[in-house]
Amino acid sequence: MARRIIVGGLIGGVVVYIALSIVHMLTGLGEAGVRTMPNEDAVMAAMRSSIHEPGFYYFPAADESARMTKEQKDSEGQRYLQKYQQGPTGILVYHPGGEAFSFGKLLANQFVINLIEAFLAAGMLALLPVGTSYGMRVFAIVLLSLFAVTGTNAEYWNWYGFPGKYELAYSLGTVLSWTVGGLAMAPFVKR
Repeated sequence: MARRIIVGGLIGGVVVYIALSIVHMLTGLGEAGVRTMPNEDAVMAAMRSSIHEPGFYYFPAADESARMTKEQKDSEGQRYLQKYQQGPTGILVYHPGGEAFSFGKLLANQFVINLIEAFLAAGMLALLPVGTSYGMRVFAIVLLSLFAVTGTNAEYWNWYGFPGKYELAYSLGTVLSWTVGGLAMAPFVKR
């Protein structure tokens, strides 16, 4: 069984990597809902002078000092709500710069991620009962991909305000790629 999981994982990882590449290059789904920042030079100059540490920034941020009294926390909560309503709100994944861009490294990382996902999916397929049909094994992978995009993309839309168009397109690309991956893996991983 371990051999089938390894073979199925390798096949699935390669197929999903290729399918995702095709989805991103040919369909434009990867750019759906993404915009170019207006006044980029001015905004980047302001970030360079104000933000010096890489990180995941959420704004506006509430003061969450542990030494606040209940009244101070209530007051801070009201101040935060006012700042939030006034706007802007958002998140920023920030790197101050100084490192070289390596497309090849990012592609290699993506391939490793897809391999890990495929090995996990193959392990799940191996748990299905004896006699589970090919179609049901593929459907199990499709359900797994729907679970994954709901657990990440839908939550990013809900909590961080990711554009719905982006989330829908990205989710669709993921489910399509894993459907193709499931079609390729299901013949190899069965009891």
